Amino acid sequence: MTEKIKNLLENSGLPGPRGNLGLMYSFAKNASLDDFNECLLYYKDDLHNSPEEFVVMCGIVGLCIYNKNNIESIITYLRKLSSHKSWRLREAVAMGLQEIGVYNINYVLTNLKPWISGNDLEKRAIVAALCEPKLLKDKNVALEVLLILFEITMNFKNINCKLSDNQKSLQKTLGYGWSVAIVNHSVEGKKLFEELLTYENRHIKWIVNENLKKKRLQVMDKNWVDNLQLLIKE
Repeated sequence: MTEKIKNLLENSGLPGPRGNLGLMYSFAKNASLDDFNECLLYYKDDLHNSPEEFVVMCGIVGLCIYNKNNIESIITYLRKLSSHKSWRLREAVAMGLQEIGVYNINYVLTNLKPWISGNDLEKRAIVAALCEPKLLKDKNVALEVLLILFEITMNFKNINCKLSDNQKSLQKTLGYGWSVAIVNHSVEGKKLFEELLTYENRHIKWIVNENLKKKRLQVMDKNWVDNLQLLIKE
């Protein structure tokens, strides 16, 4: 075990409610490929709230940063991890994709599109990765993300029964993701979001309601938010 890995294990913050994300990003941006590969040796199926889980997170994010100009080399691996039982590893996938996106968001969009037809946790990874303000400064990118959100949200339109755990995870991420994208392209974002109101589906209505609670939308256009909230109550 190298000193770098030992430091990650000893200062992970786990077990506990929060991992040491500052340490994770510092390591991921400064360590070597050998360090990242050593982190991934701690991978197993039942990681949960442990220092080893944190070490694997560091490896995932670090590997993404290292491959920021060659996402094709790790996309299959990331897709597998996006469905891992550990929610922290799933978050690490999203955070790693965001780091790649800072360098080339169109590269990320192209490589994530096949995941749209994947399972619910793969879809959830797309939403979590793309609904990040620093990636949505370009309006063309924001519009493409909004269209992806609409397509993914439509997966709920014919579901009238209780959601599975994975569906709930996707729904919760959509419950804030829309608001992040809308404020970065308000004209098209409002149009697409309003179209969600035409669907008489409780799961879609939940997504709409959750986003309308977000302060960022209230700051953007309080009257619009208030009007939509009244429409939902009718």
